[in-house]
Amino acid sequence: MWCIVNLPNGTQLAVKWDTKAIGQECLEKVCKSLDIVCEMEYFGLEYWTPNQEESRTRQWINLRNRLSCDNSSSSIHLMLALRVKFWVPVHCLLQESVRNIFYMQARSDLLETRLQARDWTNAAKLSALLCQADGIRFNPQALQAKCPTPVRRNSNGPGGRNDVGGEQQNSHSTHKEYVLSFKKRRLSKQKSIEHIENLHMPTATEEGTTTVLATHMSPASQTAAQESSMCNGGTTENKVTSPLSIYQNYLVYASCGESSVDVEMPEDFYYCIAVEHGKLATLKMTAKSAKYWLLKQIQELDGYGEEVFSGVTAHENSVRCDVAVGANAITTCVGDEKNVIPFSAIASAKSFRRTFKLEYVGDCNDRRELEIKMPKHAIAAGLYRSITERHAFYVCDKVRGVVTEQFTRDLKGTIASMFKEDTELGKRYVFDIQRTCREVHDQARRILHEKGIEALSNNSAGFDNEDVFENMLSGATQTLSASTLYTSTKKESRNHNTTVLNFEDICTVTDKLDMALRAKQERDATIARCVEACVSEAMTCKICMDREIDTMFNPCSHVTSCAECAARCIHCPICRVKVTSTTRIYLPPELRISASTSAANTSVRCAAVH
Repeated sequence: MWCIVNLPNGTQLAVKWDTKAIGQECLEKVCKSLDIVCEMEYFGLEYWTPNQEESRTRQWINLRNRLSCDNSSSSIHLMLALRVKFWVPVHCLLQESVRNIFYMQARSDLLETRLQARDWTNAAKLSALLCQADGIRFNPQALQAKCPTPVRRNSNGPGGRNDVGGEQQNSHSTHKEYVLSFKKRRLSKQKSIEHIENLHMPTATEEGTTTVLATHMSPASQTAAQESSMCNGGTTENKVTSPLSIYQNYLVYASCGESSVDVEMPEDFYYCIAVEHGKLATLKMTAKSAKYWLLKQIQELDGYGEEVFSGVTAHENSVRCDVAVGANAITTCVGDEKNVIPFSAIASAKSFRRTFKLEYVGDCNDRRELEIKMPKHAIAAGLYRSITERHAFYVCDKVRGVVTEQFTRDLKGTIASMFKEDTELGKRYVFDIQRTCREVHDQARRILHEKGIEALSNNSAGFDNEDVFENMLSGATQTLSASTLYTSTKKESRNHNTTVLNFEDICTVTDKLDMALRAKQERDATIARCVEACVSEAMTCKICMDREIDTMFNPCSHVTSCAECAARCIHCPICRVKVTSTTRIYLPPELRISASTSAANTSVRCAAVH
């Protein structure tokens, strides 16, 4: 049977699915189609339906259990979504394909306001990085164009989720019957995918996987895209002719922070995006580097990598309570009170039906309890699972057996376990985490090394740190200002010197970038030479200081001299133990001292003596 997997960028992937397969097998097929060799533990699968509204509350499929579906009468009845489950720093990602999936998820979260910038300046930088990562070319005329009126947004709920307008909700309700009919419809084998918009049946490959290159966009998303692409009070003609219209599809909103009043978008926000985009274009930043810096910038945003679960407190006067599970702590918001609880302070976490109970140690070393009622039993179990798996993945050195072996049984499995305790009948694992973050990274390096695949460097943008990147942007700002000044005065004066000055400024920024790259290469070469000198000195005989060490003393097992010097030693030069015998050892080729290096060291020592 075919299984449709929705990717974070809206495209679908079709894979062959066995009714008896577990979720891990389906994830491996999807990752193989996306050229992901390892690092699959960062991703997860969840059930997906067309036109569904995505939120920050995830209901992950347990990959160690068998996949299930709602309607078994359909030939294509399993629809899943591939999403990032564990967000790790971008420098820890070793494959370009994995980084692309991370970028797809980050792009979707930013544009759909599940993740918001710190302020509008930061939002303009993120929007510019999105444009650069998508290959949008910078138009210098955008700096002289009139800035259109920004699209106003409507705040919806304390989570900061915003809609473009009321028509999106109307469109969503209009297609509700379509979604329900899609689930209940009995599809034939030949026309099973014709009812899905813009999706065609793929041809099966030998591995049973293939990529669907069509993009599925819901009518609600199309309505939102049309509204976001037009100005408030503008016309279609202005949208086409304005150079700033391209940025209307890359709007990143800023959070209101602790203030209860939402801050409106600045009137010149499109111009600010154009300025930031011009800086990146001046630096000639590639799309690959833009993805790297976008993922690096969002790591500092509030709510990065968090899963949010909403409920009410269990006491009589019920108060709304939101629990955000992050990488190192959980954040609880009970009414207007916000509390950050590190994983190390949690004493116990339990879930029973719809109730979730958390016991932790407060700031005054007092034991506190928090009991929350969730809307569904699955949400309470998902919160308990999220806390346990994230604590094991980010904090622990290895996953404990009590986590990997925890399981439940259905009625048939319980009866069968009375006769055979180790039976697999009816067993369903509670957690599917197998490795921690450190173990995933180490294993990925070993797998890539065995397959001969080169891992990504820590910084694909070519800068050592963020300070160098900011310095380059500041230099680009000066060049961009000179270019803007020249453009504004070009109609009044045709002075050739102004053009030469602008060109010289651009060359200056390019020279600064080249100097930074050369300085980085020189530092790397210096470090390599220092390491080589230290290794050469450590592998040299400590007696004659000419030949390499190749003899071990017995019984102390010290290795400090060559064979000729060891033959003249009665006691070990290090521990002074009487030498009973010697053993010849052979060092790895990488640690052996070449004849030229030994001769050079000898000449240097002789010159120093004379």
